[in-house]
Amino acid sequence: MTRPSPWSRLIFPGFRLGKDSAVKAEKLARAGVGGFCLYGGTAAEAAALTARLQKIAGGCLVFCADYEDGLASQCPDGTALVSNMGLGAAGSAALAFAKGRITGLEARAAGVRWVLAPVVDLAVRPENPIVNVRAFSSDPVATARLARAYLRGLKSAGAAGCLKHFPGHGDTAKDSHLELPKVLADRRTLMRRDLAPFRALARSAESVMLAHLSVPALSGEDPISSLSPRIVALLRETLGFQGLVATDALDMGGAAGPREPGLAALAAGADALLVPSDPWALLRRLEEDISRRPELEGLARAALRRIDRAFSPPEKIRGAAEIRAALKRIGRAAHKTSAAAMARAALTAVGRAPKLRGPIRYWEPDATSSARWKGQAFVGALRAAGLRVLAGPRAEKDETLVVASFLSPRAYTGRIAYSGAQARAVVQAAARARTAVLVSFGSPFVFAQFRLPGLCAFSKSEESQKAAARALLGKIPAPGRMPVRLSLAQR
Repeated sequence: MTRPSPWSRLIFPGFRLGKDSAVKAEKLARAGVGGFCLYGGTAAEAAALTARLQKIAGGCLVFCADYEDGLASQCPDGTALVSNMGLGAAGSAALAFAKGRITGLEARAAGVRWVLAPVVDLAVRPENPIVNVRAFSSDPVATARLARAYLRGLKSAGAAGCLKHFPGHGDTAKDSHLELPKVLADRRTLMRRDLAPFRALARSAESVMLAHLSVPALSGEDPISSLSPRIVALLRETLGFQGLVATDALDMGGAAGPREPGLAALAAGADALLVPSDPWALLRRLEEDISRRPELEGLARAALRRIDRAFSPPEKIRGAAEIRAALKRIGRAAHKTSAAAMARAALTAVGRAPKLRGPIRYWEPDATSSARWKGQAFVGALRAAGLRVLAGPRAEKDETLVVASFLSPRAYTGRIAYSGAQARAVVQAAARARTAVLVSFGSPFVFAQFRLPGLCAFSKSEESQKAAARALLGKIPAPGRMPVRLSLAQR
């Protein structure tokens, strides 16, 4: 049997549960990859796959995943937790710790040791299609405070965290999954603002993820920040971070260019090469180039040492009984109680929203029919309270129109606002109704687009929907404070 290349461990291929071949993943595990980045599936499917591959690799694999808002971010049976911006509205470090701990406990139950969170980008641009509610705030001090508590929560559960996306994806108007965004701010502004959370947390985080950005003020002529030695040197030498440096997914549009992105990232000083388009091709290139470039071999060996330091000792290989016991920890009552507390604390009033009374016209501008409503839990809570809820935007003069928005960052869409036609339709519908109320279960910046009073929950989770309904019925307060500026003119 051929001995695996030592450089395989630098590579962390992506694996989409329910789509990708487990047999192909087994071949990669035998080839000695460092681990896998998991997407989708159920918690049980993730636990079964991680156990299967760990058995092949002797427990040496490290599984990571974007569980930014809890395990439910990828696995529907996990506990859904409020977004980071919801925590920013709540302002509670205790709730941020709870979010990290619950996320870590459920991730570990699924076999995932490395949680690719928290996002510490700043929500400084309303038109940014990929940060938005993933950020805690537009304020770097508040962001660092809450992210530090979140990291402590993860660590208390035995999970490692990852600050992302260095040097800051907040001041962009493009989605790096699709193309290379450009940050035009000057170096002084970036150091004071975007880099401040990374500096504050340099000794707290196990890892930092590099963003696919163009940041001329920091990287000079290097076109892509994730492939720039200057950016990695800024992180390690200027900010003092000594932990593991990971790339963002290397198959993203923002990493595309004439160079092999994985090889270029290693040459820049990155350690973990996440989600290459072709892991086998990347391994061949690593073997070829490292064998003839002593300086690259030195970087590769240093990267392996940092991976070992971050994820030592290896995982214990779990049997079926251990997996069943672990899965019982997912979605437990205590986690749901904490999720409900987060949802209530995040609720933030925008203007003076009236207390709801029937009849109600409920409308989601993106839904083509009531069967496709994302706000089923919200509507159900209103009906359970005795209100008559009708569908559609054509409210009569004696009806209250409730416009529900679910705009949130979604990779590869490049969208975070309603179209001009949709915005005009909302304005016209609101003018016909007795009263109009806007409820956002995602982006708060939609309030600047429509200028309606209402409530922001910052999350579409069932707990957030139920809490929003109770607040609009006058049963609970909306204690949150808006963590960003809503007006485009205020930026």
